[in-house]
Amino acid sequence: MSARRKTWQHWAGWWLVLGLLALAVPTAAQAPVEVVRQGHVAADSLYQLFYLPIEVPAGTTEIRVQEDYDHAGGNVLNMGIYDPRGYQPGTPAGFRGWSGGAKTTFFINAQTASTGYVPGPVGAGTWHVLLYPSTIAPTGINWKLTVTLVPGAAGQAFRPTPAPAVANTRPGWYQGDLHLHTLHSDGRRTPQELADEAVAQGLDFLISTEHNTNSANLSWGTYARPNLLLINGEEVTTTAFGHWNALGLDYTTLIDWRYAPRDSAIARYVAQVHAVGGLAIINHPFFPDTVNRFRFGVRHFDGIEVWNGRWDARNERALAWWNALLRQGHSLLAVAASDTHTAAPSPNQLGRPRTVVRASSLSRAGIMQGLCRGRAYLVANRPIGLTLTARAGTQTADIGDTLAVAAGHAVRVTLALRGAPAGTVTLRGEGGVLAHGPVAARGTTALHWRLPAAGLPHYLRVEVRTPAGAVLALTNPIWVLPAPR
Repeated sequence: MSARRKTWQHWAGWWLVLGLLALAVPTAAQAPVEVVRQGHVAADSLYQLFYLPIEVPAGTTEIRVQEDYDHAGGNVLNMGIYDPRGYQPGTPAGFRGWSGGAKTTFFINAQTASTGYVPGPVGAGTWHVLLYPSTIAPTGINWKLTVTLVPGAAGQAFRPTPAPAVANTRPGWYQGDLHLHTLHSDGRRTPQELADEAVAQGLDFLISTEHNTNSANLSWGTYARPNLLLINGEEVTTTAFGHWNALGLDYTTLIDWRYAPRDSAIARYVAQVHAVGGLAIINHPFFPDTVNRFRFGVRHFDGIEVWNGRWDARNERALAWWNALLRQGHSLLAVAASDTHTAAPSPNQLGRPRTVVRASSLSRAGIMQGLCRGRAYLVANRPIGLTLTARAGTQTADIGDTLAVAAGHAVRVTLALRGAPAGTVTLRGEGGVLAHGPVAARGTTALHWRLPAAGLPHYLRVEVRTPAGAVLALTNPIWVLPAPR
C-alpha cells in the first residue's frame, strides 16, 4: 500500500471520529425571544379595547405574558389573548383565554395553560393581547407588557375532558348552584375544591360560569362525581353594561362580550346560547349601582338572578323588578345563586342560596328544560324545601305549570313547607298579596287557601320571609288561565 493511500485512510478515520463526536454532542438550545411593549392609557379611555399585535415565529412552542402597570388609584387593566385565527368581536376561533384583572401573568403551550387560558398549538403569525381598562385613576395607567416566545418541540397536544351530560335518569327535584367561580376567572378555589364542597353541601348540580372564558369547561370531566352533574356555562361580563349568565352551553361554545347596547348585537349572542339548548339569565342587575348595572334589553333574556348571595337591598330591588315584569306579562324565570368566589365563611357561600329544579333527569337537558319551563323554586340553604300546587275542578298545576280554570270554579292553593325557621308566608299575584300565614319553625308547615272564582289572578307565587324581612324561599309562578269553552 502506498504511503499516500495510508495517509488518506488515516485522515479519513479521524474525520469519521470527529463526525460521530459532533453527532453525539447536542446542539445548543435556541434561546427564547423577549418582546416588550409599553404605553399609557389615558383617563378618558375607560372600557376601551386595546389590541397589541405580537409576531410569533414558526417553531414557538410556548407564549408567556407578563403585565406590569401602576395600580395606584384603583387602576384595573384586564387582559386576554387571541391567536392568528382572529380577534375581532364575534370571532371565537382565535380566542385563547381571558383572565380579566385576576392575573398579571399567564402562559400557553400545547399541553397546558394558565387557568382562564386555552391550551393548544402555538401557531405562527400575529397574535393579539387584549388590554381592557375597567378602572382608571385621573392620572391614567402606565403599562408594560413583556411577552416571551419559547422555541422547541411542541409535544403531544391537550385533549379536552368535558363533563358527562347525564348523572342519572331519574325524575325529581334537584338542587343546584347556577353561578360560581374558580381559579379559571376571579375565584380562589380549584375546580376540585369546588366539586368537593358541592358534595359536602348536598348539591346535585353546578353550573360553571367563569368570566368571559370557557377554559374550565374543557376539563370539568376530570372532576365528575356520581350524582353530581357539572353543566357548562359562562358569565358574559360586559363590565360597563352588566353581566349575564349563559347556562347550559356545549363545552366548546364561547359567548363574546365585546359589544355595547348601541351595537344591537345582544340578540345575536343570546341566540347563540339558545342554539345549544341554553338559557340567558340577567345577573345581579343592581349590584352595584355604579358598575355592572344591567343596560341591555330585557326582552332578549330568559330570566333574572333575583337572589345573589346573602339577601340584601340589592336583591330586594331585583325581586321587585322581576315582579313588575311579571305584571307586565313577561314570563321570565327567577333564579338564585351564590356567585361564590371563596370558601365558607363567605357572604357568597356555595349553595347559599340555591335553585331547586323539577327535572325529568339529572342531566344537562333535563335541568335546562326544567328551568326553561319555570319549574323551579329558590331557597336560602339546604334544609328548606317546599311544594306548591293549585287545583280547580279536576285540574292540578305545580310550579311552572299552567292551570286552566273553567268558568265559575274557585282555585284551591296548597303549600307544604319544611325546614324553614319561623317567619311568614305570603301568596301573591299580579295585584299583590292574596293571602298569608305563619311558618312553624324548623318543622313542616301546611297552608291551604281558597281563591274565589271572581277576579282570579293571572299567576300565583309564594314568598317565605323571616320576621326581619329576609327572603328564605320563593317560587316561580303557577300561571292561571281561563279554560277554553
